[in-house]
Amino acid sequence: MFDSNSYHLWHGNAPMADFFRDSDPDMFLVSGAGSRVRDAAGREYLDARSSMWNVTLGYSCEPVKAAMRAQLDVLPSGTVMRYEHPTRVAAEYAARLAAALPGPLDHIRFGNTGSQMTEAAAMLSRFHRRMTGEPERTHVITVKGSYHGTGPLATALTGEEVFHRFSAPLDRFVRTAPTPDFTDGDDDPVRPVLDLVDEIGAERVTAVMVEPVLGTFVQPVPHRYLDALIAECRARGIHVIADEITTGAGRVGAMTVSERLADVPDMVVLGKGLSAGYFPLAALAVSRPIYDALHGTEHRVGFLNGSTTDGHPIGMAAGAAVLDVITAPGFFGDVRDRAAALRDALREGLSDVPAVRAVGGEGMMIGIELAYRDGTPWSLTDTNRLRLACRDHGLLTSFSVGVLPLMPTLVIDPPDVADLVARLGKALRDFRPGKPA
Repeated sequence: MFDSNSYHLWHGNAPMADFFRDSDPDMFLVSGAGSRVRDAAGREYLDARSSMWNVTLGYSCEPVKAAMRAQLDVLPSGTVMRYEHPTRVAAEYAARLAAALPGPLDHIRFGNTGSQMTEAAAMLSRFHRRMTGEPERTHVITVKGSYHGTGPLATALTGEEVFHRFSAPLDRFVRTAPTPDFTDGDDDPVRPVLDLVDEIGAERVTAVMVEPVLGTFVQPVPHRYLDALIAECRARGIHVIADEITTGAGRVGAMTVSERLADVPDMVVLGKGLSAGYFPLAALAVSRPIYDALHGTEHRVGFLNGSTTDGHPIGMAAGAAVLDVITAPGFFGDVRDRAAALRDALREGLSDVPAVRAVGGEGMMIGIELAYRDGTPWSLTDTNRLRLACRDHGLLTSFSVGVLPLMPTLVIDPPDVADLVARLGKALRDFRPGKPA
């Protein structure tokens, strides 16, 4: 067991007392291969969460490892922050990443985490307004159920009330709209956001930030909603920022969801799978009109945002190698096929579990919806207890309110799919929630 007085790592979102209660030193992860990891006691786990949704190519992607090793021998460090000598590898990777995105997302800023870059996107929108004569446009609108990270601004952007309640005071110019009704019968699903725009005043709103799949609920946002949102915001001069930190780089069987839309957002935030989780890497892709308005010499102040390790050469090498893998012919199609096979297997294998109400999501971003007998969603406590039960059955998952998210590697093979369904099914059938399910 742990001795809390001699354990010096402070990690996670839950109180450390929960960790000490539920874990022991033998559970430290020490190795990984394919879609599996192994702990200090030698126990093997099927990783159905891809670490934190980011180890998209599994733990054995040799092309990415080789590219990182080679970069270490050439130029092991560098920066694009406050420096007139950006590394060539950063410039080359930016060009390749821009080419993989829909136009006019032509310009790339690099960072280390998704939280850093959602904050950068909101700040850039406000900076653009100040530099172009609209300083009164300061408000950013997000949607309840969205997850945009944690930080001085990112926590406010995240549409989860518990984050707001325990992290206040927050940025008072961020507002959260109710989760829209995405059912086919709703003729005006954008109305909750537009009502908030009208309340604030369109002339005071700088941007709306949206996830193509709401991260809290693993709820896909219909393309018709995103198309309507972009059109309505454009008509009001409001920037649209697509947070594709999770959905981007292959998770939905495409480079982005944005490329499937009728029009392109003004900014797209990427992260997680950009480096397959092998190096901290995130990016903000900016549309040509925003860049063109800010790069001229008449503005004597540049965008004051960034950190020392932005555009780190090892991350750039990893990102370029990941691009090689995921843009190879047939890769995205294979992801879509694997994801469809996994969803079908889950629906069939869990059909006799009363608590499982639906298997949703998009691509390899899957949510198992869990409800009690009265139809109410499982509590966060019960979904977390189920996560621990899955761990005891050799399956690593995430958890949320009423949803068990499954985010396996994009390269999960058929035997691991069958094993995932079997382990999850056994955990669910053995589990007893606090409220009868």
